[in-house]
Amino acid sequence: MGKIVVTGYGIKAPKISNVQQFLYNLENGINCLETVTNLSPHGEETIVGKINENLQEFESDSRYKRFPKVTLMGMAAGKEAINQAALTNLKDKKVGVFFGTSLGSIGEKDFQKSILNVHQSNYRDIPITFSHFANYHSITSAIAYYLGSKGIAKTITTGCTSSLEAIQDAIAYLNCGIIDIAIVGGTDSLIDKMATYGFAKTKSIALNQSLHEGAVPFSQDSMGLAVSEAAGVIILEREEHALKRSSTILGEIENVISNNDGVYLYSIDETGEQMVNALKEVIKGRKPDYVNSQAMGVNVNDRIEKHCSKELFNHSVPYTSIKSMIGNPYGAIGILQVISALLSIQHGFIPPTIRTNKKGYEEMNIVTETWFQEINEVAVTNHGHGGNNACAYIRRYK
Repeated sequence: MGKIVVTGYGIKAPKISNVQQFLYNLENGINCLETVTNLSPHGEETIVGKINENLQEFESDSRYKRFPKVTLMGMAAGKEAINQAALTNLKDKKVGVFFGTSLGSIGEKDFQKSILNVHQSNYRDIPITFSHFANYHSITSAIAYYLGSKGIAKTITTGCTSSLEAIQDAIAYLNCGIIDIAIVGGTDSLIDKMATYGFAKTKSIALNQSLHEGAVPFSQDSMGLAVSEAAGVIILEREEHALKRSSTILGEIENVISNNDGVYLYSIDETGEQMVNALKEVIKGRKPDYVNSQAMGVNVNDRIEKHCSKELFNHSVPYTSIKSMIGNPYGAIGILQVISALLSIQHGFIPPTIRTNKKGYEEMNIVTETWFQEINEVAVTNHGHGGNNACAYIRRYK
């Protein structure tokens, strides 16, 4: 099998309208999170990462005014990636569109109102769009339509690992020769009371914590994560196809490995052995320049990263988490970690884990200030609600 290379990427995230802004924020350790009090049970402070603008291009187009926000975000990120990859006339090419999402469109008001209307027997008030809001694959189909693709379209939903596993599926299709180009992304948007109440019950969300304390990766004092919304897209091609197009190659996705913890639905594997197994398989005995980690401020998850660091690297490899800046946008986070890794390879830096005091994680090699140095290889770790683990290995293209 030949190399699978990246020829474009795009992003929409909190206080990030494009890849250049993402690069600036990563290099400078910009906090894109904020606190609100209108989402929690008793007015407690909740830390979130919201997209408040940068989707204006769709507001004046009647075709898209009833599209859910999660779809519009994916469309915008996909457009940026397509433009960077200089792709045109997708209908004439063997293209696959692969998108990951964890929660789909269930945060849309029309979706939630529809459920209430059913229970109140107000059937006429259920909008015609409801079936598409309830169908996760409608997100991918709408994005494929907008980008001009009529080929393969797949939706992957495995929790927060969804977009990394979308890459895994896309690589399989590329290696088999079924497609020549893969548009791979992740998008999620659910910042509302339903998400806050639900995840607060599992003690996953930081309630009544300031930005100084809460949603801080690698900090024993952090009592949960920050819910955020985002979309990211990368363009994948086989090396020979990209060279034939005279494309600028931005990096190589060497492999993605995934597995499941295999535990009871309402429990969690605190040993981290399956994450160790996935990371061990993807690194193949090598030491990456750093690990772009899934740590998010939930101690049970962050301790698994600590276990991996000790077990596989004896804490010699630097670790960082971009979730300290942008929060956890569910199924979109994996693809954002990959784009972050590609940018750090291209521009020579390790993004910092901001806001952490490393309490409880002192023995780890955690990057808390931007390190500017040559970066050639990055490992990415990710864990999803439901027990899936996914790890990727990103390399400089040579």
